[in-house]
Amino acid sequence: MMDREIELKFLIAPEAADGILSFLQGEEAVRALTATYFDTADHALRRAGFGLRVRDGEGGRKQTLKSASAGGIFARGEWETVIAGPGPDEAALAATPAAGLLGGQVLAPVFTTRVERQVRMIRLGDTVIEAVVDRGELIAATGRAAVCELELELKSGPPSALFDLARQLAHQVPLRLSLVSKAERGYGLVMPAEAGAPRRTAATLDPAMRVGAALQAIGREALSHLCAASEALRDRPGPDQVHQLRVAIRRLRSLLKTFKALARDPEARALDSALDALAGELDAARELDVFIAEVWRPASDAAPSPPLAAFGRALLAAQTRAYLHMEAALEGPAARALLLEAAAWLEAGPWTSDPALAALRDQPATAFAADLLDHRLAKVLKVAQRLDDLEPAARHRLRLKVKTLRYAVEDLAALFPDHPRRVERFLAAAKAVQDTLGALNDQARAATLAHEVAVAHGDADAAFVAGQLTAPLPEQTGVALRSARKALDALGAETPFWRMT
Repeated sequence: MMDREIELKFLIAPEAADGILSFLQGEEAVRALTATYFDTADHALRRAGFGLRVRDGEGGRKQTLKSASAGGIFARGEWETVIAGPGPDEAALAATPAAGLLGGQVLAPVFTTRVERQVRMIRLGDTVIEAVVDRGELIAATGRAAVCELELELKSGPPSALFDLARQLAHQVPLRLSLVSKAERGYGLVMPAEAGAPRRTAATLDPAMRVGAALQAIGREALSHLCAASEALRDRPGPDQVHQLRVAIRRLRSLLKTFKALARDPEARALDSALDALAGELDAARELDVFIAEVWRPASDAAPSPPLAAFGRALLAAQTRAYLHMEAALEGPAARALLLEAAAWLEAGPWTSDPALAALRDQPATAFAADLLDHRLAKVLKVAQRLDDLEPAARHRLRLKVKTLRYAVEDLAALFPDHPRRVERFLAAAKAVQDTLGALNDQARAATLAHEVAVAHGDADAAFVAGQLTAPLPEQTGVALRSARKALDALGAETPFWRMT
């Protein structure tokens, strides 16, 4: 039988665990749990979004299959059966959605978790919330990793009560929302080479969806990306991790723009401001990463020289400062609060219950999406008519409009499943516009960035090379403008797939 979980999970420092348990008063239980996760040799279950474990210590031996998602980032499909063990019970597994994935392959242990679980059952009027603190470790043949997590599961009562309790706890100890399961962390131990920066996963949409359901489906995937990208950057700082976190932030901000009619409340505006502020903390690191990779390093490889080396040292010093600043911001209370408040707005924000928004929430998502995409495309094409006369700042704003259009198309395209090739062509055209306009913006920004770095370093050779590397050439600007015009014309010629019948 399938059950539904509605829960929030947080990463906590080991020293914070006792403080959390002291703050939470309720019925108490302590359990020692050992679980072994199984999969095929090619990890077929993981690739399909499932985790299969056999666990001892809580009412005997149980086999549990969990899906990555079943209706939301805090709700997962779960199929649990008491078994004899010690390995998986194939008959029980045959009654789950994972049955068709195995194809007769043998299931083998992948990693093990050993935790001490302390449970508090919190009763607040008619609301019942189970609080669980897990402390222990993940164990694989390739290594070990500590586990220290808090889970808050809503057993009964409104979702808002779950977030209210989380906020109270966050005032007592640092909490960081995490949507990465123990299973995913365990696979990360087993396959460290694949533990790179997480990419966006498209939301599962249905053409019969209503607007509110589409917002939550897209928002949950966006928040999953944001949480995972944030963890990846803290654990493994690097250019790709910085880029993916910036993308995740933009995606969530894009969602608020796409569903602007439902996101006019103070909480939504505060969330957008917090996302904008976090993006600002990453800007310097990202700009330096790109400049070093695309401008300085190719020049240095092609014709190394002492002045280029001096400029390289200046860039490295600036990059180090930018990363330290960024990492401090990610560890701060504002970044932690942002993740929790984003989840709270998606699941229990004013838009979910405001009677004045009921008609919009219940509107068919396809009609809403078609009107929105019409509007976004018209705005882009209107400004594009004046491309040759636009100043650099205006061209940059046009690029942002194109990016917003592209994100909306990627988020909403699944509502129009009949024309996948049209969707691909439209997205390719939009990306071409974004890339060509981005090249123009990079030309303008590179000179400013290089000058700032060289001046801060105080080296005359570095300043000289900075000017040489970034001096804009008129012919380059002309080529980029012609490319942008061609790309915009191609975008305008595409048939809007959302209006095809």
